[in-house]
Amino acid sequence: AAVVQGWRWMGQKKVVKKQKGEDAEEETSFSSVKKERVKREFDMADIQELIADGNPAMHRPSDAGKVYMLDKAELKELFPAGIAGAWHLLLFGTRSRLPQQYRRMDDWWNVALKDTPGMIIRKEASHLMSALHCLARDSAKAFSDGGGPEKLPTPGFLLDGAPGTGKSAVLNHVAHWAMKTGEWIVVWVPHASTLVAGGGMFAREHIDKEEVLGEIILQPAYAVKLLTEIVQMNGDRLSSLMIEDEGEQVSIPAAVEALSAQLLVQREAKAHTILDKVFATLKSQTKYPVLVAVDEINALHGMSMYRDLNFKHVHAHNVKMAKLLGAFRDHGYRRGVVVGAATRQGKFCHMKLPAQGSKPIHVRGFDIDEIETYLEYMYRVKDFFTPVSKELLEYLVFCTAGRPLDVEKACSHEIFNLGMRVMPKHYRKTQYYKDGGFDEGLITDPAIKDLDEL
Repeated sequence: AAVVQGWRWMGQKKVVKKQKGEDAEEETSFSSVKKERVKREFDMADIQELIADGNPAMHRPSDAGKVYMLDKAELKELFPAGIAGAWHLLLFGTRSRLPQQYRRMDDWWNVALKDTPGMIIRKEASHLMSALHCLARDSAKAFSDGGGPEKLPTPGFLLDGAPGTGKSAVLNHVAHWAMKTGEWIVVWVPHASTLVAGGGMFAREHIDKEEVLGEIILQPAYAVKLLTEIVQMNGDRLSSLMIEDEGEQVSIPAAVEALSAQLLVQREAKAHTILDKVFATLKSQTKYPVLVAVDEINALHGMSMYRDLNFKHVHAHNVKMAKLLGAFRDHGYRRGVVVGAATRQGKFCHMKLPAQGSKPIHVRGFDIDEIETYLEYMYRVKDFFTPVSKELLEYLVFCTAGRPLDVEKACSHEIFNLGMRVMPKHYRKTQYYKDGGFDEGLITDPAIKDLDEL
């Protein structure tokens, strides 16, 4: 009862209203007050020098260091599985949009949602897109007469670096570029660690029928989900690729649609068979270049959280989907590449990357010029309220070491305003105190003047 009374007390707040010189106090519930969300307006001419083309297919190496604006609605349509890394939280927040006083203190991304989000074009992303463009162009010539080599000259590219340096952001940019070019078939795996985390419904197979250990893990629900997402992302290109299903040749979208229409038992029994046939077709075909983009790829090359019937951990190679999506040098695509990013935080941070012929691409943090461009962009689109100065840039470089995630976190809180008397209670509202907040039920102190009134 005490806990209930405590939460009930926190759900109310006194709001001071001034009407015609008379002060009146009123108890108002967060659930009963709703403020209309007003999007801040800005002039595109103010940011023209800072931004590149909004279509990543038009990006060139000379655009490195600029900002390209992100369309949330387009990203949701292009990537039904979501986007990789912390950028999904930065763009869309968590599923639960609780009032501010109910949130956990570390859910800072819920107050960092921007009206006009943008992403810095990294040099690593420019180099990758240029390399993939050359591979697609050269392979088209090689396979044009029906011949061509057994596989492309490189199995793909791996990204590595310290936590928070933007490996997943680079992978997001490359996958977005491939989708917008319209010529690639993209297999998108933004959260590979979930395949080996030991959750969800799964089945077992056995290597030795006489000694049943349950050492092969099947994940039919994940298989159906992946097939559905591949068709949603590449439906037009997959329509011309055929697989064998029940003695007939059908297109990949038709086979996946028929699989989804079956009852649960039949669907789970058939899911991995259809998945194997789809990937066998993608590996053998040469009509389209194939990009397999896998975040947290190193999680697929260590021990999984699954256990066999002797209660010993199962290696990720014995998890069928992890072995299929984690393959690198032996992936088997005639006209395909794998681009993977490592995870360096969480339970799989110490897993090694798959064996590769050359060193992985090391993703560094922002340099001071990239931080300046990013802050100036946010300031001009009114997602950031502190004027950009040399002292601010040096402070961020020193405190964050250029890690984009830490820069984003610091900017969302504007923590560097401490001691400068520009916090909301003195002058203005930061992202915690905008009109109505990012939740319709969030009440702000009316004594604080709005930014437009200063």
